Amino acid sequence: MIDKLYQKTILKHAANATAHGKIKKPDHSSIVHNPMCGDRIAVYIKMDGDILKDFSHEAKACALCQASASVLGENFKGLSKSSLSELLEKINSSIDELEGPKINNWPDPKWKDLDVFNVVREHKSRRTCVTLPFEALLQAINEMLGPIK
Repeated sequence: MIDKLYQKTILKHAANATAHGKIKKPDHSSIVHNPMCGDRIAVYIKMDGDILKDFSHEAKACALCQASASVLGENFKGLSKSSLSELLEKINSSIDELEGPKINNWPDPKWKDLDVFNVVREHKSRRTCVTLPFEALLQAINEMLGPIK
C-alpha cells in the first residue's frame, strides 16, 4: 500500500522541490495547514494583475504534498485565479471519482504530471496532501485580489 502511494515518480518530484524557498519581496504569502496529517505549507506569490508571475513554497509535509508543490512549481507560470480554481476542481475530480484517470482533461498538457497522484483515490485521508499546495496558492491569491466572483 505504501509502495503504491510513494512510487518513484512521486518521490522524484518531492526530491526535486521545484520552487522551494521564499521569493524575494513577495506581493503576498499564505500558510495553510492540514490538521488531519500535520502537513503545513507556506506559499509566496508575485502577481501581475490577475496573472501569477512568481511562486514559491516552503513545505513541512509528507512526500505527496512536497511532490504536488513541486509539480505546481514547475508549471505555475501564467495561472490566473480562475484558471487555478478550474485546475483545482479537475484535480479533485481526478482523485475523487472512480473514473478520474479515464476522464482527466487537464486544461493544459503541462499538468499531465498530476496523473501520478491518482493513486491517492484509494486513500481518502491522503487526498488533501495532494491538493494542499493548490489550495494554499488559491487562498493567497484570494487574500490578495479578493475571491472569484
